Amino acid sequence: MDVPPTPFVNFVVVGVQKAGTSALFHFLAQHPQVAMPTVKELHFFDDDRRCWDAPDYRDYHGRFPRRRGCVVGEATPSYIWWPGALARLADYNPRLKVIALFRDPVDRAHAHWRMSRARGLDALDFSTAIRAEGRRLDGLAPQAPERRHLSYVARGFYGQQVDRLYDVFPRRQVLMLRKEDLANDHAATLARVFAFLGLPPAKIEPCRIFEGAASEAPAPQDVAYLAATYAADLARFALLTGLPVSAWAGGCARGPAPADGRCG
Repeated sequence: MDVPPTPFVNFVVVGVQKAGTSALFHFLAQHPQVAMPTVKELHFFDDDRRCWDAPDYRDYHGRFPRRRGCVVGEATPSYIWWPGALARLADYNPRLKVIALFRDPVDRAHAHWRMSRARGLDALDFSTAIRAEGRRLDGLAPQAPERRHLSYVARGFYGQQVDRLYDVFPRRQVLMLRKEDLANDHAATLARVFAFLGLPPAKIEPCRIFEGAASEAPAPQDVAYLAATYAADLARFALLTGLPVSAWAGGCARGPAPADGRCG
């Protein structure tokens, strides 16, 4: 019996919350020459409990279908942010291709807080939480779950994250996208993604990904506080990526959050 080879992951999708990573995972899984796991976010390379001195990839590879003639990939957004995850990915496959999705960092912070509140992980209001973040996270163990749940401000420093990404992967192996690209220019953006992965074109219909009920926007003073906090880093991010960000730093967060987004 001709058994297909063990999958070897060729690409990952990384990025930030509610930036289109779920939609892109869904679209990629529909391409006939892409093999993806049945679930998004395997969280293999950001798992500090594993022995990374001599990593065992067998259980990781076991999550992927065995299909010949396919590129193999997964989507775990936090790989770009979690300490050590990018270096572990590079050790696993130095030729790995990385697709990174971003959104307005102020909008992202508010969405992150709403998610933590909905899950019962944070009792603070948004204004208090973003100003207390440094104190709340200071002294926590590196692997403490609060670092994932309460890092509303920290995860918005995209320039720092891209600097770390380019430290371990050459730019030719990285494709940078904004949430707006996938939502507003679906076909052209997917064509870029498929070309980046060396795949033939495929017609994939757009979808609507539920984002939760409409919610109150952050207060203007909180938008201003975060916009000022991110200003220098956002300039660095724009310089590194070439992505247009003039509408960011609060532009998306000033109106009510949508009940759903085309590809959010």
